[in-house]
Amino acid sequence: MKTVIYYTSTYFLDISLEIINVLKEQVDLHVLIEITPSSKNANIINVDALPVGKYLALPHEILGEKDQACFEAFFEGVKSVHFVVHNHHSGLSFSTLRVVNAVKNHIRFLEPEIIHFEGFTLRTIGLLPFLYKLKKMVLTVHDAVLHTGETSWKSRLPRYLFFRLPVNKSYVFYSNYSMEQFKKYTKHSKGDKVLLKMYPFSYFNKIGLNMPEGHGGILFFGRISKYKGVDILLDAMPAVFKEMPGEKLIIAGKGADENLLKHPVLNDKNNHVTFINSYIPNDELVKLIKLAKIIVCPYIDATQSGVLMTAFALHKPVIATRVGAFEETIKHDYNGLLVSPANAQELSESILYSLKNNRYINWENNLVQDNKINQWNNNTQLLSKAYSDIKV
Repeated sequence: MKTVIYYTSTYFLDISLEIINVLKEQVDLHVLIEITPSSKNANIINVDALPVGKYLALPHEILGEKDQACFEAFFEGVKSVHFVVHNHHSGLSFSTLRVVNAVKNHIRFLEPEIIHFEGFTLRTIGLLPFLYKLKKMVLTVHDAVLHTGETSWKSRLPRYLFFRLPVNKSYVFYSNYSMEQFKKYTKHSKGDKVLLKMYPFSYFNKIGLNMPEGHGGILFFGRISKYKGVDILLDAMPAVFKEMPGEKLIIAGKGADENLLKHPVLNDKNNHVTFINSYIPNDELVKLIKLAKIIVCPYIDATQSGVLMTAFALHKPVIATRVGAFEETIKHDYNGLLVSPANAQELSESILYSLKNNRYINWENNLVQDNKINQWNNNTQLLSKAYSDIKV
């Protein structure tokens, strides 16, 4: 079997666990997970402190006992798993170079045939000269075009350099929308393009097995950024509260700016709105989702959505805008609803439609049926193709 290094970061760990589960059956797999001061409490990782003076750390040196137990099934059968530990806050520093050098030595020792990057960061730029010699690479592209409000040079530079690196490459995408965007806006990047299907994240289902179900209200969760459209959701809620005065809205996720926090809906004591403006640990997040009626994703723009796959894993229907790849997964009036972006009136009408006659319960039952088998193995042959088609 091929020896493959799968390099990911904690920002992508929810989907990475599913990819690891598929890959470990097909190749001799070695996993590297980048973790930094800003990403140690992100996605499904919640770490108090990083080990000092250690550049490559084993899972038990990073994770608490509870997280180790959750990850154990995914890491079982993998040849090796290491966290790439960056203690410096800057992505460009002497500390970064020392970590990168340790990673290079690790890669040389393993002698992989292919390195698969699940995204790429400012800190991975230091690997580029070394990768040029390796000449075999798979790149997962999450966002072919960067989201509104997230187009800083720190995001653009790694993409520019990795896309143009003159090595044999394959590109992996999680939605047809993302792949077509890439073809349109990144014509200089040659290489095979492989489309994988996203399915519900089984990690969250494992956490929620023994937690109570409920139907307590409307939930928005996830990192709050300009493109997420939280202000539009708040604009939509007065009409919902007027018709259903006892309804509740919970917004859970860090990143809200001052303007959003000043929104009149948040400051009206007659509204039943709870705003948790902080990182939500996995257990708490799963509880919030399992106790919700519906999840709302009022995004202004998007590609594919981890929020969607997390909600579906816990059998919660989603109301989302017709942007990005939402239309590839949400079946209208089957597992959720699709609405026009930036349209508060249509959003409020859709929320009310889902609540009346408990329609959301029918959608929830449909998701229960759909999730009876783990569908991620459907991607096995596609991932094998991404590796075998690279000329080595």
